[in-house]
Amino acid sequence: MPHVIETASTGRARCRGCNGKIDKGELRFGERHPNAFGEGEMTLWFHLPCAAFKRPEPFLEALDVQPDDIPETRALATVAEQGIAHRRLPRINGAERAPTGRARCRSCRQPIERGSWRIPLVFFEEYRFEPSGFVHLGCARDYFETVDILDRIQRFSPDLEPEDLKQIREELEGLDGSRQG
Repeated sequence: MPHVIETASTGRARCRGCNGKIDKGELRFGERHPNAFGEGEMTLWFHLPCAAFKRPEPFLEALDVQPDDIPETRALATVAEQGIAHRRLPRINGAERAPTGRARCRSCRQPIERGSWRIPLVFFEEYRFEPSGFVHLGCARDYFETVDILDRIQRFSPDLEPEDLKQIREELEGLDGSRQG
């Protein structure tokens, strides 16, 4: 069952990565699996960037057999390769302010203070993404082994304001000492 990159024939599919609508005519990635609920196979649909961020191995498999006319192929392949090199990167599901002080960081095991920035994590299990805790933004380097995560945060937290992104960028730069994109 080869994975596929194709043009969406309708606008009914939702992306498994961001839960957003995949518009008719938009390129999409289909990850194929044996049907867990019956005979045949099933396809999990993703926007191309969501697939590169959250399902890097199957996405790269599909890129290997697809024609070279896919826009931004090199950039998407680089994102996917980074997700393979740093195995925890595909777990990133945006960024948010902690609404309470009850959650503990999966990296340092300390409570995440109310109102501070945290990164929600997800694991891909049984054909869906399941919530799996949080990481302090300040623990990003230790947990993800890189601080080059702003593009992932922006993709999966589209409602962040420019000021929020600026604060997150500055905190990540403080961890790394270099500029973030």
